Amino acid sequence: MQCFMCGTEVGNDKVCYNCGADILLYKQIIYTSYVFYNQGLEKAKVHDLSGAIESLKNSLQYYKYNTNARNLLGLCYYHTGEVVRALNEWVLSKNLQEENNPDADRYLAEIESDPGLLTKTNSTIKKYNQAIEYCKAGSRDLATLQLKKVISQNPNLVKAHQLLALLYIQDGKYADARKVLVAANKIDNNNTTTIKYIHEVKARLKEQNTGKRKKKNDVISFADGNETIIMSENSFRSMLDNSRASFLNILLGLVVGLLICFFLIVPTVRDNITDENTKTVLALNEELKEAKSSNKALEDDKASMQSELDAYDNKQDVATSYDNLLAASNYYNEGDTASAAEYIQLVTRDVLGSEGKKFYDNLYTLIAPSIVESYYTDGNKFYLDENYDSAITNFQKVVDIDETYNKGAAMFLLGDCYRLTGDTENALKYFEKVVEQFPNNQWGKQAANYIAADDTSLEASEVGE
Repeated sequence: MQCFMCGTEVGNDKVCYNCGADILLYKQIIYTSYVFYNQGLEKAKVHDLSGAIESLKNSLQYYKYNTNARNLLGLCYYHTGEVVRALNEWVLSKNLQEENNPDADRYLAEIESDPGLLTKTNSTIKKYNQAIEYCKAGSRDLATLQLKKVISQNPNLVKAHQLLALLYIQDGKYADARKVLVAANKIDNNNTTTIKYIHEVKARLKEQNTGKRKKKNDVISFADGNETIIMSENSFRSMLDNSRASFLNILLGLVVGLLICFFLIVPTVRDNITDENTKTVLALNEELKEAKSSNKALEDDKASMQSELDAYDNKQDVATSYDNLLAASNYYNEGDTASAAEYIQLVTRDVLGSEGKKFYDNLYTLIAPSIVESYYTDGNKFYLDENYDSAITNFQKVVDIDETYNKGAAMFLLGDCYRLTGDTENALKYFEKVVEQFPNNQWGKQAANYIAADDTSLEASEVGE
């Protein structure tokens, strides 16, 4: 263990022998971090991934340099289907401990060896987010279809299983919900959300089973004078079998019933069938219209997602951006600022995670002066070679980063390039900014002369007219 003040290796002492710092509390913090790491490791071994994630987060809160905890946290994220979070943890682990970090090296190498993984992960995330939007809009059928696609592409994404099960519960499909939740429980067998949904499904199924009606004995009642006689069906049949007169009455009743059915009921049934067929055709037409509308909505969603995918294809992928960011950091730590500036400009910030963006912003702030100086030097070279279009590109980048660079020199030279290329409007815009911010230096005075010369030329032109 190293002293947090001077970095000297210390043993079991309570005070650093080199600088005299009290390291007892520091040791207790690190030991606490490793206690939480051991808890997370035990939970991960029994597939309690959500519990392991919570313990590992607590471990890193105490000691962020606990590389073993960070690598295991990334692995837990990976096994729950959250590949991007896993990648963030491994890249951060590699950055905090570049040497002697074989686990992070192996995990990142496996990600890079499968070039289609990140593309598939990106597609899965988009479909999952689209399913959430469908849920918010009340389109549960479309959300169900999207979640089934997500699970087929990423079977370990626990959140997708849980959301699909919730949709099944709302639709009353408790058996399907139980099947999905069992699959989610196999991935993470102590997830509180999954367990809560399972208990809800069991309760609903129990209600269905207890709601069945019990079979009752059929009874028959009939009037005999002023009295109503009630008896079981079997007793009634026995009474009929024992009476020939009753049998003849029943036979006569059947004949009369058939005649009534033939002359009265059959035509009515035919008319009802015709009406029902008409209603069925109309209902089918309505369903067809709704299906066409839903199909159009799906086509529009497909076109929108395709445009987003086309826009994304023009950017770098996540792994390449993290590699360039890591290379920029390494070159900067080695003192090679020029190479660091070259690599950080190859990073696509939008594809980084929240921690990656913070790291990028901090590093970019440190390297920005070198980047600005490089653009300014190149702009001057193009300006002297009378390559004004290229000079405008470089000076514009300088001005976008720092308008006041070199006491307004970059802004003045940008305006002068526009003047020399005949773009008077942009030239005056930047000359006026230089005069406003630096009225007393050489750039401000020269810009004022150009503005005055342009006004004089304008007045002369009006007199000539």
